[in-house]
Amino acid sequence: MVTTTVVEPASGAGRVDVAIRLFGEVGGAVDGHVVPVLATPRMTRLLARLVLEADVWVSREQLARELWPDSDAAQARTNLRKLLHTLRRSIPGPSDVIETGGSLVRWSTGPAVSVDVVAFRDALARGDLASAISSYGGELLPGCDDEWVVAERERLRRLAVEALVNVADAAAAGGRDVEVLVHTRRLLEIEPLHERACRLLMQALSRRGERSEALRSYDCLAARLARELAMAPEPATAALADRLRRAGREEGVTSLVARRAEWRAAHDAWRAASGGRAGVLCVAGEAGIGKSRLVEELGRRVGQDGDAVAYSRAYEAASRPPWGSVIDWLRSRPVARCLDTVGPACLTELARLLPELRLAYPDLPVAPPATDPGRRHHLLDAVRRGLLAAGRPLLLVVDDLQWCDTDTVELCEILVRSSPAAPILVAVTVRDEEAAGAQVLDRWRRHLAPTTIALGPLDRAATAEMAALVAGRALPPRDAVRLWTETDGNPLFIVEAVRAGFGSGAPAHVALTPTVHAVITARLDRLSPAARDLAEVAATIGREFSAPVLAMAAGRTEDDIADDLDELWRVHVVRDRGRAYDFSHDRLRDSVLRSISPTRRRKLHRCIAEAIELQHADDLGPVSARLATHFDAAGLGRRALEAYERAAQHAYRLFALDACIALLQRALRLLNEWPRGEHRDEVELRLLAAIGVPLVARRGYGVPEVRRCYERALTLHRRLGRRPGPSVLRGLALHAVVTCRFDLAEELGWELIALGDGDRTARVEGDYVLGVTQFWRGTFAASERHLLAAVDLYRIEDAPLHVERYAQDPLGVCLSRLALTQLFRGRPTDADRTMRKAVRVATELDNPMTVGYVRAFEAILAALEPEGHDLAAAVAAADTVTSAMHIDYFATIADLLSGWRDVRAGDHRGLATIRRATERMRRIQPLALTLGLSLLARGLLRAGEPAAGRAVVADALQWTDQYGQRYLLAELLRIDAELLALSGDRTGGTRTAQQAVDTAVALESPWLRDRALATLTELRSGL
Repeated sequence: MVTTTVVEPASGAGRVDVAIRLFGEVGGAVDGHVVPVLATPRMTRLLARLVLEADVWVSREQLARELWPDSDAAQARTNLRKLLHTLRRSIPGPSDVIETGGSLVRWSTGPAVSVDVVAFRDALARGDLASAISSYGGELLPGCDDEWVVAERERLRRLAVEALVNVADAAAAGGRDVEVLVHTRRLLEIEPLHERACRLLMQALSRRGERSEALRSYDCLAARLARELAMAPEPATAALADRLRRAGREEGVTSLVARRAEWRAAHDAWRAASGGRAGVLCVAGEAGIGKSRLVEELGRRVGQDGDAVAYSRAYEAASRPPWGSVIDWLRSRPVARCLDTVGPACLTELARLLPELRLAYPDLPVAPPATDPGRRHHLLDAVRRGLLAAGRPLLLVVDDLQWCDTDTVELCEILVRSSPAAPILVAVTVRDEEAAGAQVLDRWRRHLAPTTIALGPLDRAATAEMAALVAGRALPPRDAVRLWTETDGNPLFIVEAVRAGFGSGAPAHVALTPTVHAVITARLDRLSPAARDLAEVAATIGREFSAPVLAMAAGRTEDDIADDLDELWRVHVVRDRGRAYDFSHDRLRDSVLRSISPTRRRKLHRCIAEAIELQHADDLGPVSARLATHFDAAGLGRRALEAYERAAQHAYRLFALDACIALLQRALRLLNEWPRGEHRDEVELRLLAAIGVPLVARRGYGVPEVRRCYERALTLHRRLGRRPGPSVLRGLALHAVVTCRFDLAEELGWELIALGDGDRTARVEGDYVLGVTQFWRGTFAASERHLLAAVDLYRIEDAPLHVERYAQDPLGVCLSRLALTQLFRGRPTDADRTMRKAVRVATELDNPMTVGYVRAFEAILAALEPEGHDLAAAVAAADTVTSAMHIDYFATIADLLSGWRDVRAGDHRGLATIRRATERMRRIQPLALTLGLSLLARGLLRAGEPAAGRAVVADALQWTDQYGQRYLLAELLRIDAELLALSGDRTGGTRTAQQAVDTAVALESPWLRDRALATLTELRSGL
């Protein structure tokens, strides 16, 4: 889209009171205030008709006929009179611009009126091409198809193209590559098939070292020519592309000093992936060691070979946008051009991330509301399909994985694991000394078996070789040795030292220190003051930046910053990334930031925030995290909090739950600085209400953050004199359940039921809480009664509200818990039937949290009662649903039951798996500890280790007594009886088995009673 610029008067003109735009986005303003009536279709046609024939009288009759061709003459004249009257009222001093003479009208521009078309023509007439280009904001009256407009539009467009060609040629001849890029890109927006412009662009990009971008420009031109005209590029354009490819191949690997083995490993990883074996390549090492260079070279080679590359970079300084790298990949040319093949359902989901899809496909169905975080898996699947739609081998790059958003990290895992035969390689660079990077690497090593390349410092010979490449000549041996000694072989440090003049023989001595900062600072100090100021603004932005935002934040115009930006590029401080710029390395950005005083930095953050706000005024959601970061750094806490909250809402709409949680937590920390009072409490309560569901959906009810969140919300409700809402009560109740505080859970469950008079969902959730609480206590009859009450009261139309408030739907969960209760009550057939219904209900609901709980309890049922159940299949089904959730409860249950499956199959190595699971339960998920210890004891019984088994039972019995979790008490006594018998004490075993029978009878559990009786009978028969 062509950018519309405000037209200023020619030099020497007076102040502009009226500005009228007929190019691009038409409209007008008086004294800087937009006048909507000047943008109406007929008004703009009238203005254009008069302006384009300025000083020529036009008859009212003719104007009326042209503007209202379907009206009779009298009505058309009346309409014209009204329109002229409106124009006179809208423009101060109308006699300056509108002259009337009886039946004639003409335009006569005065000094207080500026019209972009007039400014464009006048600038061309006096040979001021730069002003002419600035005035041309797009096509003339783009929404009008009048014959005279169409002809004039095309004539003016040709003049603009000619002007742009001339200024681009002049910039190229003068070596001003930044200007060449600006002018040729704009020219190609106006005339996409202009090959001379494309060649100028390619040459400028090549001179700047951006050969891949130059070749991408060529590929785009060639594809468009083939699609629209069935033609190939001109020989001169194709020859230029061939030269760039050859030069790239010749330069390629030779510039990877001392990294030839690493290059072979990277290339081998790509070759395997492109052959149909999806994989991950991790290039690890400290900052400045050459990670990005290696991956960029791989991407360049892949692109030259005709395969697809999608690039993204994560940033530390700015808040990570949700799905940031995924959005970059989807918008890359190789992927974006193939998205139309994925179908409407996928496009509907992808439009959450790419709003522009709704403009391209206006008939897309409305996406389901984002109130159900469980729908996140639909978006993940749509992204996976969108990336696979590229239809050719695809290299997905993430630079600086340690700062990447968790959604992109998870997508990478899903992509590789779910599409193992896809020709895709995810190539990442990562600083493994960063905790976040090390954590992701560790998980990927366990689950994805990535190719890992660890880069270390260069040796002495390689240091000398790199210095020679940068300097264009070999360094004297003594200088080369000193350079290696003092840089520790860090490639970035070597490059910066040589660029700063080390070894040049210049009189000024370049001192090296143990830090990169000193060498970089020496180079930055040689910048002009204006370029240095611009670098400070760019560094404070904290990520890649566009020229408009940079100019706006600096309080300058784009034209004004062009020379300073070019200076930053020439000395390798910044590099061009297509439509944006970025620092050549994070260390450069860091060095600039360190040199800015705190006062100036706060001011810059405020200016940047306001520039971003202005640039994205139509939709602040996607940039609100960045806004919040800058407002926060500027000391504007309240505006930062508002932006964090808005960013969290945007993240939640995209199912980016981890990002939503992090943003709300930052908002809550800022709130701590507010003065105490009712307004502050209201805001905190709103933030806590927003964070509860995503916390539960991503981490489960057992984590301490959930308890703190809901306890604080309960305190605020009472302080504000309000009755706690059901989501708060239910959140606290479920946390009490999973931490085995059953008295508190029961109390909160009854409070929920008390709310049920006016809220059916609260009553359902109250009975659910009481049902599960009674089950764990071993009061199975009461448990069944409450669970049946919840199932009977539940209504399917309430499902969205349940999910929105509590992150899961209770029907499937209640049925799965009811199935276990029915088993303990001695009705295994009913239990199986109810569990099948639970699975069906949860699957139809399509909420992964609900499906996960149901599948977990289906597997627990199979573990407790193996007859008629396939434990291995049940465990696999549960793991398939829950593995991507990264919730400790699910992961621990899956490990526990996997270990038990192995033990039952005769593999006693499963005992170690069960032990690990029970230790994790003891630390973070105590609710299932009794179950884990019972399975461990049974495994030790099978392994013939009665002493170890009895120690485990004793531990479990102590836990049962301490927390009142009696549901497996009879089973633990039964296991202990068998362990006593195995150790040779059959009399003690018989006595304990009788105790197990009595306990089961007291618990009203026929299933536990029958198991205990079977053990008792067997032991008595051996006496």
